[in-house]
Amino acid sequence: MNLNQHKIYLAPLRGVTDSIFRNVFEHYFGNFDFLLTPFIPTVKGTIVNPSHIRDVLPEQNDCTRVIPQIIGNDPAQFLILAHALLDRGYQTVNWNLGCPSPQIVRKMRGSGLLPHYDTIKWFLDSVLPHLRCPLSLKVRLGYETEQDLLKLMPLFNEYPLQEITVHARTGVQMYNGVVKLDEFQKCSSLSNHRIIYNGDIVSLSFFETLTERFQSVNGWMIGRGVVANPFLLGAIRTGTHKRDVARLHAFHNDIYKLNREILFGPAHLLGKMKELWSYLAQSFPEKPKLLKNILKVTRVDQYERLMGEVFGE
Repeated sequence: MNLNQHKIYLAPLRGVTDSIFRNVFEHYFGNFDFLLTPFIPTVKGTIVNPSHIRDVLPEQNDCTRVIPQIIGNDPAQFLILAHALLDRGYQTVNWNLGCPSPQIVRKMRGSGLLPHYDTIKWFLDSVLPHLRCPLSLKVRLGYETEQDLLKLMPLFNEYPLQEITVHARTGVQMYNGVVKLDEFQKCSSLSNHRIIYNGDIVSLSFFETLTERFQSVNGWMIGRGVVANPFLLGAIRTGTHKRDVARLHAFHNDIYKLNREILFGPAHLLGKMKELWSYLAQSFPEKPKLLKNILKVTRVDQYERLMGEVFGE
C-alpha cells in the first residue's frame, strides 16, 4: 500500500476538536492532510461577529489545510458566513449534511435534510452560482435509510462539488452499531466526485481492511479513533504503532493549560476535559476505572491530583 497516495482528514467532533486540540495534536503526533472544523451555524443578518467564528480565526489556523464546516439550510445565510470565512483566507468550505443530533435534525439541518431531495437541490441551486470557492459535503448514508443517499448521489453529480465525505451510518444510528460497508460501496459507486470514507477507523488493521476493499478511495476521515488513540495517525503513516505515555502527558498538559487560560470558571474547564477523556481514556486500558474516576471529579484540584496519579507524577 502506497501511503503517499492516501490523504488523512481530521473529522469534526463538536466540543473536542477545536483549534486548541487541532494545534496541540499536530505538535505532538504529526500533521493531517486536512482538518475539518466542528460545524459553525449560519447567522441571521449580514454581519458575522468575530466571536461567532473565534475557533477558525486565521491567527490560530492553517487556512490551506483547515476546512470550516457550516451547518444550516438557508442559502443566503450560508453565503454570508462562507464569504466571511473566505475573506479571512480560507480556500474552501464544507456543508454539514451528516450531524445526527436530534436537536439539529428537528430543525431540518444536518442529516435531517437527507430525506428532502428537493430542498437540497434548491439549496445547491441557490448557493453554488454565487459561492466564491469550492464546496464539499459531509453526509451520512441517509437519515433513517441509505436510500436517501442512493437517491441523492445522481443529483450531486450535477454540481461541481469538490468532494463528498460519507460517514457509513444513517442518522438514526448516531454512532451506534456497525458501519455499513456494503451500503457505502453502493453509494460511492454512483458518484462522479472524489469520495472520502468516514466511520470507525479506530485501528491500523481496520484501516488496512478498508484500503484493500475500497481501492478507488484515497481519502480517509478519522475522528473518534485519533482522539481515543492519538498514536493512530502515526501508525497509519508508518505501519507501526508506538505508545509513549510521556508524550500523552505533555499533550494533555498543553490542552489543559490552554483551555484553563480561556475558559470561564472551573465547571467549564472540567466539562471540557471530561469530554476529551470520554475518548482518551481508551488509551489507558490498564486503568479500567479511569474514566469513571475522572467523571466523579468536581474540583480543579481533584482533577489535577488525579492526573498526577494517571501520569505517574
